[in-house]
Amino acid sequence: MAKPFLSEPLHADINWSEEDNKRNSERYLVWFEDIESGFARPHVRTDIQDNGEFTALLEVENIIFNVRCRAGLSLTIIAAAVATSHDKATYYKTLSQSS
Repeated sequence: MAKPFLSEPLHADINWSEEDNKRNSERYLVWFEDIESGFARPHVRTDIQDNGEFTALLEVENIIFNVRCRAGLSLTIIAAAVATSHDKATYYKTLSQSS
């Protein structure tokens, strides 16, 4: 896995498919609109792919989320779940190294 890195703290245009949002809420109990504010704060990108997809680790109301995204003209959320303990450790370690 490539080394995680701190992402820019602002994404002005975030969108998603309502089908993906509904499916995600049923599977992981996470609605995309409830986590999109996490992109306005520093967050961590991991698993960056050539096709523009990546995983973002972000915090909303003291909960860390693992969010599958695609970057293009806007940021598209594909799936989101509460982060695993490994992802939480990566998030905190990466943010502490950027200070």
